[in-house]
Amino acid sequence: MKKILIAAALLAAACPLFSASRYTELPAALDGSMRLYDFSATEPSALPDSLTAVHIDYVARHGARYLTSESKLKSCEKALEKARERGSLTSKGSDFLKLLESVRSNTGGRWGLLSEIGMEQEWRLGREMARMYQSAFRVDGGGDEATVGSVASYVPRVVQTMDIFTIAIADEYPGIDTHSASGHAYDRLTRFFVTDKAYDEWRKNGAWKSVYDDFVARHIPTAPALRLVGDSSGLSDNGLRMLTYDMYKVLQGMRAASLPAPTDEWMSEAEYRACWKATNLEKYFQYSISPLSTLPADGAKSLLYRLLGNSVSFSDDMLPRGLTGVFGHAETLLPFFSLLGVGNPASPVTDYDSLSSQWSDAVLTPLGANIAVIYAVSPTGRKYASMRLNGRNVPPIAGRDELVVPLQDLQDYWLERLSAL
Repeated sequence: MKKILIAAALLAAACPLFSASRYTELPAALDGSMRLYDFSATEPSALPDSLTAVHIDYVARHGARYLTSESKLKSCEKALEKARERGSLTSKGSDFLKLLESVRSNTGGRWGLLSEIGMEQEWRLGREMARMYQSAFRVDGGGDEATVGSVASYVPRVVQTMDIFTIAIADEYPGIDTHSASGHAYDRLTRFFVTDKAYDEWRKNGAWKSVYDDFVARHIPTAPALRLVGDSSGLSDNGLRMLTYDMYKVLQGMRAASLPAPTDEWMSEAEYRACWKATNLEKYFQYSISPLSTLPADGAKSLLYRLLGNSVSFSDDMLPRGLTGVFGHAETLLPFFSLLGVGNPASPVTDYDSLSSQWSDAVLTPLGANIAVIYAVSPTGRKYASMRLNGRNVPPIAGRDELVVPLQDLQDYWLERLSAL
């Protein structure tokens, strides 16, 4: 944390755009899927003392990262440089060019990798999991040792996430057995949004695009872009909207890269919120069950079959103590959540302008997002399960309020979800 504060102080000294007198932090939730994980919302385990945790199924997104590429920086720079050539670039536009360069300099060639915040985040997530469910990990010298076995997408930031999380658990329990693997061999679990061709085509070119494009045209403001390029830039209204949108996609990732948060120097809260609502709608259509398609949930079925298989092994007393992990992306988790019925709107959304009040990528998949199914046993041998989403206890079965359910009930529910979609 001290290093993060020092980095911010150095940047502030080098760039007056972040001086204390002008710095106003916009709500973190408006960063959308680039929101930092909220540890303050972590709840105690829902398991009563009468139940003993035995094994955990854990599916997670990578932690906080730098921007994945320079593409949005270059897109903004191109528009601003054209405005400069036309003599229309404003002083704010010049300042935003400096901001873009500061982002590039801070990244230092680490495009897409975990930031320092992301590394600290994953260590904390692993440590807290190990301490909350000690009975699932403790090695006491009797019987089989506990095992942490995970797989990850081939993407380096995901591999980093898996490794740091696993090492954090092993640091708590030095005798534990760990093994992990990553690569394209696990694409069907971690990147089904690409390997499932029907789903991938929907994600890129589905009927949702016309609805989304209409939303963008009605909601993305032109004012933030105009404040940078002036009235004589030659950009059309659509071009101005796209510049505003690209500005947002740079600003929303700054906190995750250990940089000062987006400020009202560039957008008002209402303007920033409008941009988030558009990205939120896009992700809803691409990665969740919607009135237009169930393909995202179909793509995630391989993940649920994996969990179902583990639950059956637990039923048969064949699942060892420990944790089984799958590490992927927001695009992995959102379809999986919709298949589980976690986070789905209470009723089908038909008024997309109000979607953000019912479904939020910032709530479901912040950086470091995870869902955990905890398998537990009673003194009489009866099997149960509970579920946690981003550190909060949630009902494992949609439509039921119980936070701990008989394992058989959960298995029946999962089979219903698999057959109904």
